[in-house]
Amino acid sequence: MTSRMRIDSFSLRDSLECGQFFRFTRALDTYLVHNAGRIFSIYQKGDSLFYDGVEDSYIRHFFRLDEDLDRILKEIDRDSVIRCAIRKYRGLRLIRQDPWECLLSFLCSSAKAIPQIRAMIESLCKASGEKIFSGHFVGYAFPEPRAIENDLQLEPVKAGFRTGYLVNVSRCMDRPQLLSLKALDYEEARKELMKLSGVGKKVADCVLLYSLDFLEAFPIDTWMKRGLRKAYFNGEKVGEKRMEEFVRGHFSRYAGYAQLYLYHFWRNQRFTP
Repeated sequence: MTSRMRIDSFSLRDSLECGQFFRFTRALDTYLVHNAGRIFSIYQKGDSLFYDGVEDSYIRHFFRLDEDLDRILKEIDRDSVIRCAIRKYRGLRLIRQDPWECLLSFLCSSAKAIPQIRAMIESLCKASGEKIFSGHFVGYAFPEPRAIENDLQLEPVKAGFRTGYLVNVSRCMDRPQLLSLKALDYEEARKELMKLSGVGKKVADCVLLYSLDFLEAFPIDTWMKRGLRKAYFNGEKVGEKRMEEFVRGHFSRYAGYAQLYLYHFWRNQRFTP
């Protein structure tokens, strides 16, 4: 049975297709979304969401519809660059992902474009995850912690150097450990994640921002470094530490939302750093 929810300040398409989340397929305007071992369909028409397979509370939690987006955007609206991004993509929201799935996703993301990341994740789930049934659709869940036992298990995935990272994290991390990071402050939580093989600052910040509610996290990859240098440092080749200090001071506690808007804006404008 299809449920309906009235919403304000939300763009389903931008929120799903901005590069923060990878497990969905799209047919016309309807999305089939995989998260936390569940599959649901959803589409937007005007100010209403229509969805099957999950409860209202799940949709509100997953898409962070409980947050006052207008207030957040007002707080990060600090300059003409971010203002253009907000005007263009107002309604873009962070997604609250399953932390274990988010960690595996971004371990797969290193040195890959979004279509390649999505393909690798699907291969990973088919190789080591359990089947999920949703109506007539059959999908595959992410492999649970400890489910990836060795490199041979991931041969069909063709994950390359990422194979060792996936095997290692499956052996030494689980959801309760990830969720326990929420009790730490941002810097401590990031340091703990970076103890894992293959987790650098960028992957750690993605996991903290997209799944553990650290909204001050600002993932910076090579592409974002170039964009920030051009937009905020007049092309000067400043270091990552200076960039981090700038964005946290400039955008404050919602720096992660600023990153989301800037990345999506630059990507769709074919911004060339």
